[in-house]
Parts: sequence; C-alpha cells; structure tokens
Amino acid sequence: MTRTMRVTAVLMLGALLVAPVRPAAQAKADVALRAAMETETVKGDLKGAIEQYKKIAQDADRAVAAKALIRMAGCYQKLGDAEASKIYQRVVREFADQTEAAAEARTRLASLQGNPAAPAGIITRQVWTGPRVDIMGSVSPDGRLLSFVDWETGDLAVRNLATGDNRRLTNKGSWGQSSELALFSRISPDGRFIAYNWLKKNLLGWEIRVGPVDGSSHRALLSTDAIEDYAQPEAWSPDGKQIVVLLTQDVNQIGLISVPDGSRRVLKSFDWRTPGKMVFSPDGKYIAYDFPPAESSSERDIYLLAADGTREVRLVEHAADDYLLGWMPDGRILFASDRSGTFDAWTLPVSEGKAQGAPELLKKDLGNVSSLGLSRAGSLYYGLIVGGTDVYTVPLDPQTGKVAGTPTQVVRRFIGTNSDPDWSPDGRRLAYVSKRGEPPSRVGAVVLSIADLESGLQRDLPVRLGYVSRPRWSPDGRSILFKANDEKGRLSFFVADADTGRATVLVRRQGLVSARWSQDGKTVFVATNGDMVDKTGQASWIVALDVKTGNEKELFRETVTTPDVRVAALTVSPDGRLLAFMKWRISTGSNVVMVVSSEGGDPHEIFRSSSDFQIRGSGLTWTPNGREILLVRQSGTEGELWALPAEGGKPRPLGLSMKGLGWPAIHPDGRQIAFQSGVGASEVWALENLQRPVR
Repeated sequence: MTRTMRVTAVLMLGALLVAPVRPAAQAKADVALRAAMETETVKGDLKGAIEQYKKIAQDADRAVAAKALIRMAGCYQKLGDAEASKIYQRVVREFADQTEAAAEARTRLASLQGNPAAPAGIITRQVWTGPRVDIMGSVSPDGRLLSFVDWETGDLAVRNLATGDNRRLTNKGSWGQSSELALFSRISPDGRFIAYNWLKKNLLGWEIRVGPVDGSSHRALLSTDAIEDYAQPEAWSPDGKQIVVLLTQDVNQIGLISVPDGSRRVLKSFDWRTPGKMVFSPDGKYIAYDFPPAESSSERDIYLLAADGTREVRLVEHAADDYLLGWMPDGRILFASDRSGTFDAWTLPVSEGKAQGAPELLKKDLGNVSSLGLSRAGSLYYGLIVGGTDVYTVPLDPQTGKVAGTPTQVVRRFIGTNSDPDWSPDGRRLAYVSKRGEPPSRVGAVVLSIADLESGLQRDLPVRLGYVSRPRWSPDGRSILFKANDEKGRLSFFVADADTGRATVLVRRQGLVSARWSQDGKTVFVATNGDMVDKTGQASWIVALDVKTGNEKELFRETVTTPDVRVAALTVSPDGRLLAFMKWRISTGSNVVMVVSSEGGDPHEIFRSSSDFQIRGSGLTWTPNGREILLVRQSGTEGELWALPAEGGKPRPLGLSMKGLGWPAIHPDGRQIAFQSGVGASEVWALENLQRPVR
C-alpha cells in the first residue's frame, strides 16, 4: 500500500502546510521519472525502464537522479543482475547529500551483500508485479500459492508463485454478465481450503464462502441481505475449525464462525472505528488485531483478545502508528511501525497472552505495506502499491477548444497521491484531495488541499474525516463542498470554510454519489443511489437541496426491481438551467448521458456508450459557453478527453490522452483544463529468513 505521510502534528496545531511549486525543469524531470516508473510497474518492462532511468540520472538534478538510480538498481535486482549492487554503491558514494536515497541504498546493499550490520540472513525478494496484481489475498502455509482477485472477471483465483501460473477458483462470467465479485480471501493452515467474501448478484448483500483450493464444492457460511451488512474473513484458527471475521452492520464487530456448521458468535463490538488485520496465535488461544485507541486518533495500537472473548490487553501501545503484519511460528508478533520516522518491521515476543520484553527492530524501511500472511518457514509475504495519480493542467485553444500544449504537473507534494481537482471561481486556485495513508477510511488518511497557482503555495485544510473526495468550490469562493465519512463512518457531504477548514454537515445518507452547487450558491444538487425502504427495489435519484433550510425537491428518480441502475457524474450548466449526469446499468456495463431541467421534469438522453466508445465514470463538466460537455473515453488504462454537444450528437476528441485520465475540470475562462492522471500498480514481495535459529 502507499506510504503514509503523517500530518497529525500539523493538524493538531491547526497549521497550514505550505510548499512552493518547483520550476519547469524540475517538473519535466518529475514527469520523466513517473513515465519510467509506469514502464517498470504498469508495463512490466524492466529493461525499457532501465534505459529511461539511465537518461534521467544523467539529465536531472541530484534529488531526482538519486531516485532514478535507486529505481534502476531495483530493476536490475528483480532481473537477478549484479549491476544492482554497483548502482547502490554509487548512490552511497556519490549522493551522500541525498540522505533518504543514500539510506535506502545502504539498506538494500546490506541486504544484497549479507552485511553483518543488517539483520542476519534477512532478504527481500519480489515475487509478482504488474498493472492488475491484487493484494487482498493470502499466501499458503508452504509459500507456494497466493490467492487473489482476478480483475478481468472479478473471480477468485490462485497463483503458483513458483511457475507464475494463475488458476480461477470461481467462474461467475464477465463483468457484463454479472456484478458479483470475490474480495478478501484467506487460505487455511493446512493449505487445503480457502475462505473469502463474495458480493452477491445485483449488490444484494455479502457471503462468506469456503471451499477447497481446487475450486470445487464452495459453500456459503454466512449470508447478508443488504450491501451495508458487510462480512469479511480475517484468519483461520490453527485447527481449521473456526474463522475470525469482521462484521459491519450498525457497528463493527469481531466474530467467530464455525466452519463445520456456520454458527457464529460475536467476541467484541466497536463503534464506527474498524479493527484492522486479525490473526490467531500459533496455539489458537488468542486473536491479535490493530485498532485506533481514540476517536480523535488515526494511529493504531495492537491488542490481544482471548479467543473465547473473556479478556483483552493492549499489547503494543505507542504514540506512533503500529499495525499488525502477522504472528510468527516462533511466537513473536510481527508488526509495522513508523516510530522511527519510516515504516519499519518490528517484532515482540509473546507468551501466555503477555508481552515478553520490549519491541525489537527487525528491518528498516519496509514501507506502508499490506500483509498477505506468513509461511510456515517464517517468511512474510506483503503487497505494495507503487505509482498513483497526480493533478495536471493543460491549455486549451480558445477557438477550437482543443488541447494546445503539454500537460504540466501542478501538485508536487506527495507525488502519486493527488486527485479530484476543481477550480475556484476566480480561476486562481485548485482544490484537490491528497492520500497520505491506508486505509482511506482512517481519519487523516486523505486530506483536502488547495494549490494557489499564482503564488505557487500549497496548503492542507485541517479536515479530519475519512474517505475525503470530490471537492467543489462554492460560487463565492469561500467554501468547498466535499464528500467524506463522518466521525461515525456515515457517508455525508460537508461544506468546509476555504480559509479555516472548519467543516459542517450538509446532507447525510447512504448512497451519496455526486453534488454540485447552483449558480447562486443557495442550492446544492445531490445525486444518490440506495435501496428502497421496503427492499423491493432500488432507486437512484437527484434532488435540489436548499442549503439554508435543508428542504429537498426531487428532480429525478428511477426505480428498478433489482439494484441495476446507478447515477453518477452530476454537472450543472453555466446558466444553471440544466443538469447533466450519467446513468450506468450494471448488467450491461453501458453508460448513458442524460440531461434534466434544474427545476425537475422528464430527462432526455443525449449520448449512449457503445462497445467501441466506453465512457469512464470519472466526471462530466460543462464548458463555460454551455455548448459542450466534457467526458473521458476509456480504453483499458488509457483515458482520452472528448467533447459532447450539450444538445446531443457525435462527440469530438480534444487531443489529450493519458493513462488514468479522469475528473476533468475546466477553468472559468475556458482556456485550460485541470485533471488527474496516473495508474497505480501493485507488487508482491517476500521478506525471508525471519525465524530465529533453533538452539
């Protein structure tokens, strides 16, 4: 997972973090580095990436050059080429002033050379990389298989890590045939069975399923009737007879499910906060999990719960962020902590439910990783997300409306984590969101930020909420409307003061999708998807919400017998008279662009997607002259900007195509556009030789 950049101290002080925009030469080098990283991680072309990194190291300033050399050495290391060691040595020797890069080079060099200064025998090995690698599964006890989601179809699958062969365990059909989906999966201690959660057809709830790893005879241990009633398997007991699960209804719970008969019991209930990874002790007597100890805290501690629910202790208590990685066969808890400034791997011996001594550092600079479990040999398998999205601007020709220049990356803090741009009414500032940690539901993991493009200053607003997204400036430029989870995890639209960051709830309900201001700022148009009260169907609707009184006027509603239709990407015409939105049909995967009066009435269709023109659901935006609506045509990971006549007709390309292009926002003067671009990729690694030698 992406690396956490802690902002807790800044938020507590109410300060606004400020950083200048770098010059054009630096921007060019950053773009080149991101392109090389995409070649390495998205395309999987290590040799091609090496050539790109070489050129960057020759032409860029020392900071970027050092980063390029580290990435290049990593490519050689993946290829098993001894050139990796030489490059790490060069970084240590020639780039000592680049302290972070030099420290990383020393750590990797020590691992390659078996330096006595490094933890004895520990090595790091990459086992899988690619653009659609899933990191929500688990490794088998013998380290041979890795379970994962096959994102081509949404099926559960396993990968043979020795041969690289993949095999599907379910066969639900294509996305167009079924909306079903496998997610978090856990392989049993004997390696024979697998448990996973399954999103039921038409989003009608969840199942926890279990069955052999050959894919035969899978059955449901637990089933819910609503998508809000979530159930996720976390870990098998050592004897394979029980599975500890996360249950979410009105509150979050830790529960146990019996594998033979599906009976379940709740061990502990929480509030809106969610416990993280859970694992059994080797003897099956205890369950370890991580959890934020206070509602105002985003940092986690590690707890130990008796498997019968009778008692609990806080095992790891520290002001830092500590999260669980696993319970090693030799009895030590393995966890990650940023107490030393970076996320490192630590261990803590545990016996009879009690800590034996103090935590010990095992490995520096592990990163903010997602644990995939431990093998019997004591090797940790983990996932890591690399790359990501950033915010760009590009000029538009005022006569043709087409792109008339090269995109410029405008946000240079926390590269690879920035998205969802929106222009202020004066065209001087961009609001956007920046991801600083995992999971995004954690308070402070995603922040609301503002970039002033005239002064070059960038700052974060002290908004402490979860899942922050979709910022929209108010017409007077004083406030920002955005979507987030409140302190109890409830989905809401908030309005934040653009200067102080003080946020108040505007509307709160499940299924909120999009919201846009009216031209006078007195009304907010809100699009929602959600189950009907009587559960006989699903409704998608758009309302006009009076900001002052809270009164709502329904403008559009569509009800179907199954939750098959979703509305998205709401936008308002410049004169405020019309609303455009997308209607997505899950069963066919088709998108339709609709227009309806802002006073209500019957909507009409202006464009329908086809097999050769798929629309990405990442935002529509009306041009300032009201004649066209911008949308993104999607082909694989590539996004292309097009303009659709507002009255309907054939769209036209605007000359911009980039990976992951989305959320276009046009400047008030119509002369430039802001957007997000970038594609993250996942890697699976193994940290080996962690077991203490037997004496």
